[in-house]
Amino acid sequence: MAIKSKYGRYPNNFDLEGFCSTNNLPAEKVVRILTLFVKKPLGQEESRTLVLNATLLKRSVGDIYRNILECLLVNGVVENTAPYEKGVTSREYQLADKYFYADGVKNHSIQASTLNKELEFRNNERKIQRYLEDLKLPKVDRTAELPHQIFIQDYASLIKWFQDGKLVIDASKAYKIIDELNIRLTEPSKYLHYLALVDIFKDKDYHLTSDPNHRFYSSFTNLPRFLRGSLMYDNEELVGLDVSNTQPLLISVICEHDYLEELYLNRDIDVRPRKLVKFLRYLKTNPEDLIIYKDLVERGKLYESFIDVDPSFDRDIVKDNLVKVINDKGNNRTRARKLIREALKARFPSIAMLLDVLKSVDHRYAAWTLMTKEAQMFIFHFASTFGNNPDYENIPLFTIHDCFVTTRSNAELLEKVIKQFFQENYKINIPLKIEDFSHPTP
Repeated sequence: MAIKSKYGRYPNNFDLEGFCSTNNLPAEKVVRILTLFVKKPLGQEESRTLVLNATLLKRSVGDIYRNILECLLVNGVVENTAPYEKGVTSREYQLADKYFYADGVKNHSIQASTLNKELEFRNNERKIQRYLEDLKLPKVDRTAELPHQIFIQDYASLIKWFQDGKLVIDASKAYKIIDELNIRLTEPSKYLHYLALVDIFKDKDYHLTSDPNHRFYSSFTNLPRFLRGSLMYDNEELVGLDVSNTQPLLISVICEHDYLEELYLNRDIDVRPRKLVKFLRYLKTNPEDLIIYKDLVERGKLYESFIDVDPSFDRDIVKDNLVKVINDKGNNRTRARKLIREALKARFPSIAMLLDVLKSVDHRYAAWTLMTKEAQMFIFHFASTFGNNPDYENIPLFTIHDCFVTTRSNAELLEKVIKQFFQENYKINIPLKIEDFSHPTP
């Protein structure tokens, strides 16, 4: 579940009223669909074309979505760029040039009608029951959404900073940055998306949600780095405290006997039992390579340790390929990835073995486990503990996954508290770097 936006966005040169009147369509539902083309769904921000999921469309606007899409196509508002082939490809759409190159966005209310209190209560009770039953299934089979009551309770320490009215955007500054970076010409597929994000902060119309791995997503998460310097909280600039080499660091944390055993017993991972048992026995030997690995990630130097693998490697190349090795199916699509995979196995066999165990049934369990651990540590443990401490109750805390954000005057204190917390609770020296949002770079 989520705290949803009250408004949808659409190109400012689209005649919403005329279109809905001519085609006898509800404006709220038309805007829900057009919003997908303006403020792109997660994972599709880079492309002009958009893959629309029929199940999600039906859940959002009902069966009328077919009629709306047909009218948008017939009237030249959107175009079908790829046909549907069963088991091969989904239909793809894009805004027609006239609307794709619009110079702004408009908003329109998309609030759904509310149920009566008794019916709403019954629906919520059913959702909670279904969610709790869903947790008994293997993770890959879980489909129930997190109920609203549980969502606002679990993420209360982060939600409250969006609700006190003190987070604002300097819209003029944001628009100027977008113009100076010439986004409309250099990244036209993102231009309306960025304008919509600025509007969301202007209107304080935040969308807050979580995913099945418990990661927290907000309008802040979606805002590109070069626009974060336009934000202020209580008239003060924001800065980030970014955790270095996060995925490798989290791997060192989960590479622990009791934690892996608990994941398996709770059906949060589905792995080959024999491989897991063998690896758990191996961990009891306290392998030396794991000690060296933990030292490198805690100093934020793991990526640098692989630069010597090939003369062409630098930190960015190593990072890009190591992250892919951690998350992929095991296929070496490039020479660089092959070299990094081989080097990881040779230098840190414990880590290579762990990845082999996590991917033994479904390779996605490696990424899922790391994202879940990130949420557990950074949100449910640290953010909740920090937010409930009376000494820090007036210090704002936002998160962008592995980046903690606060006001500039509180950055030094937050850094000290974070390091102390993770040393005391996880016995790790967490590597942090200050991210100054005041210098806009794309």
